[in-house]
Amino acid sequence: MVTVSGGRSSAIMAKHIFESEKYSKYKKVFVFCNTGMERPETIDFLKNIEKFWQIPIIKIEGVYSKELGTGIKYKIVNWDNLNMNALPFSEMIEHKNKGVFSGLPNQEAPYCSENLKTIPAKKLCDDTFGINNYKIAIGFRKEDMPKRISWPEIKEQKQKIYPLLTDFQTPISQLDLNRLWKKEKFKLQIHGKYGNCELCWKKSDNNLIENIIFGTRFIDWYKNEEQKYNSKSFRGHKSINDLIKLSELPRNLKLELETEDDFNCVCSF
Repeated sequence: MVTVSGGRSSAIMAKHIFESEKYSKYKKVFVFCNTGMERPETIDFLKNIEKFWQIPIIKIEGVYSKELGTGIKYKIVNWDNLNMNALPFSEMIEHKNKGVFSGLPNQEAPYCSENLKTIPAKKLCDDTFGINNYKIAIGFRKEDMPKRISWPEIKEQKQKIYPLLTDFQTPISQLDLNRLWKKEKFKLQIHGKYGNCELCWKKSDNNLIENIIFGTRFIDWYKNEEQKYNSKSFRGHKSINDLIKLSELPRNLKLELETEDDFNCVCSF
C-alpha cells in the first residue's frame, strides 16, 4: 500500500516503488484519500503523477454513518466526482461525534488523519490483499529522523516500510528531493506550507495565518463547525476568528507568535 498524499515526498516514493526492480514482484496499490479540503493545485499535481509517470492512483473517500455501531467504509471516486467542499471531513466529524465523544479534532483529540485516511485506506487494502496481508510504505525523509522514526524502530517494523530512508545509499533529504524534482516535467504548483488540508490544525499559527492571507475556501466551514460542536481545533484553543484577527496584525507582530514546528501527519508528505 502506497499512500499518495499530494505531497512531494510521497510522490517520489510512489515513483520509486512503481519503477524499482526491488518491488517488481509485488502487487501494488497507490491510493489517495480525499478529505475534501485539498487545494486544487494538489489535485492537479496528483493528476500529473498519473499522466507523466503512468502511476494508477485509486481515489477514495471515507463513508461515514450517523448510526451507533456502524464503522467507517470507503468508496472509490474519480477526478470528476471528487469532493472539493470538505464534505468527507464534515461527515467524518459527525460520525465521530455520534457517541459519547464531542468536539472537533485538535491536539488533545487528533482523530482526523486516522478516520479520513488511515482507516479508509486500510479497508481498501484489506479488501484487495486480505486483512493486514501487505506492507505499508511511509514517505518519511531524512529530516524526520530521529524525531519521528529511528533506525531501531525501522528494523523492528513488520508491516511498515520507509523506502526514502532505506532504499538509497543515504536517506533522501529535502535537498535531494529538490534535485530530483528539477528533473521532472511537472511540479507541485504551491509551496508545501499551503498543502493539504488548507487550514489543518496541526500547522503552526504562523503557517495558518499565511494560509489565510494566501487565500482559503474554508473560513465559513470552520465557523459553522465550531458553532455546531461548540468546539475549537486550533492550538491554544483558538477559533478561526482568532486566527483571522491575527492575520490582520502588522507583519512584525505576527512574527512574534509561537513558532513551533508543524505537527506533520500522513496528510503532509
